[in-house]
Amino acid sequence: MSGIGAHISAIWGIVLRIIYFYSDTHAYEKAIYPGVGPAFARPLGWEVRPISALDGGDFDLGVVDNRLEEADVARLERHLALPARSRPAIFFRISDPDMPDSANPNVRFIFDCADLPGVHYATTYDPEGPFLVFTRRLNASGIARLPYAYDSSREVDAPLPGRSRRLFLSGNYSRELYPIRYALRRRRRWSPLLRYLVHDLKHPGYPGQGKPPRHDITHDRFVALAARFTHFFLCGARFNVELMKYVECAYAGSVPVGVPANSLSAAAKRCFRPHTTRLRDLISDLREPISGLEGRAAAYREAMRELRSPARIVSEFAAQAGAILAGGGRAA
Repeated sequence: MSGIGAHISAIWGIVLRIIYFYSDTHAYEKAIYPGVGPAFARPLGWEVRPISALDGGDFDLGVVDNRLEEADVARLERHLALPARSRPAIFFRISDPDMPDSANPNVRFIFDCADLPGVHYATTYDPEGPFLVFTRRLNASGIARLPYAYDSSREVDAPLPGRSRRLFLSGNYSRELYPIRYALRRRRRWSPLLRYLVHDLKHPGYPGQGKPPRHDITHDRFVALAARFTHFFLCGARFNVELMKYVECAYAGSVPVGVPANSLSAAAKRCFRPHTTRLRDLISDLREPISGLEGRAAAYREAMRELRSPARIVSEFAAQAGAILAGGGRAA
């Protein structure tokens, strides 16, 4: 086994072997972005195994993907019924601040396991909303951060001078979940100038929920389309969390526009202009001299490479997880 995260040194010099476990039956191939299942773990260099292999016992810590099916839950229940000292600890991955409010019984299982011996949580976003409320009720389970890793192999090198000076907009239309994105789309609907300046890619839908996809512009095709435009609109939903689009903007080599997520570094935030709803501000940004745009795009890519480098994420997660397993309290 090879890769950045195959073996991880924790803060006390202890080497932890971490395995990422994914559902045996979930249709990951229908996911509209590479932030779930084995695709999430791949940039980290971690070995991946199906949940049916959970009892292998040849690892120190397991991170369990949150896309669970009924058979996965039954398998996890059998694993957690074993004496705590005879099984490695597991960290359930949390990928949405609203997950604790889910009515899906397979998702509910993740939170029903709270404070069981050897059960902890790895959150992709900083704890916010319902998940933050959930963390405050925990007594024994720990929280470690596990953000999206920067995958440099997905970078597109398309010079800005050859791109269309327009803003690339995409994502869910929900007014409640994405109020800033919703407001821009609403303004675009009534403004002929905005309809020209903003390229709006409709959400592809959720094929994993049995709905036919609206289009197939996902994964690498999504980044390739974004790289046809100079600017990329970003907002972090109602909790302003760091969605995968924040690294995808850097993959596309685009200029970030919108609202920087709370979790971004100061270096990444400096690449954004202050967000306003004034059309003239957007026009001014789009018309900035190309040298300035190239500088912002390059600086943003470099900032995200550093902030979300796989080695850094692996090291920080190992330190937090190691502290939790050693009884040092909740890390997040």
